[in-house]
Amino acid sequence: MFGPESARDGWDGLPFVFDRVRVGDSPARRARANAFLNIFEREGCRMVEMCCAEHDAHAAETQFLTHTVGRMLATLELSSTPINTKGYETLLRLVDNTCSDSFDLYNGLFMYNKNSTDLLNRLESAMDSVKKRLFDGLHEVLRKQLFEGKASPPSTATTSHHTDVHRRQLLLEGKPPSPSVPTPNNVTVPK
Repeated sequence: MFGPESARDGWDGLPFVFDRVRVGDSPARRARANAFLNIFEREGCRMVEMCCAEHDAHAAETQFLTHTVGRMLATLELSSTPINTKGYETLLRLVDNTCSDSFDLYNGLFMYNKNSTDLLNRLESAMDSVKKRLFDGLHEVLRKQLFEGKASPPSTATTSHHTDVHRRQLLLEGKPPSPSVPTPNNVTVPK
């Protein structure tokens, strides 16, 4: 349940997941299986017995999700800054940790775990949900500015037809206006 990066400093406390499949009731076979498992227990592994289906369900979230987020962040080409937060440092470490493993390992997590596809869909849905909350908040601010004249910075400038077009385009289409539409600063829509 751990690769070379996770086990770089030893196995102490790392989970070793196993399922006693095909061991049977033979005392000799049980003894052989226990001797094998004891190797990892003596090295400090945290021994976790569970069936394969349960392992795959957990692995999709613990391993595949971690590697997916790390690889997504890697495509952003993040780098250290003079004002890194602890959270940002954690993200940089996640990228280093996941991307130092081969893509084949990551691809194997996807190809051989039927839960991975569902997790990708859930991750995409979660991102859409977060974006929706952000844009809904933006929509509310713009709606108030356009139709109620609230939440606008004070200004002495008067509004123009072009400003109305710009704001309505931003509100309704979620994109800035075309370059031909002027967008003066500090212009508010009157009540």
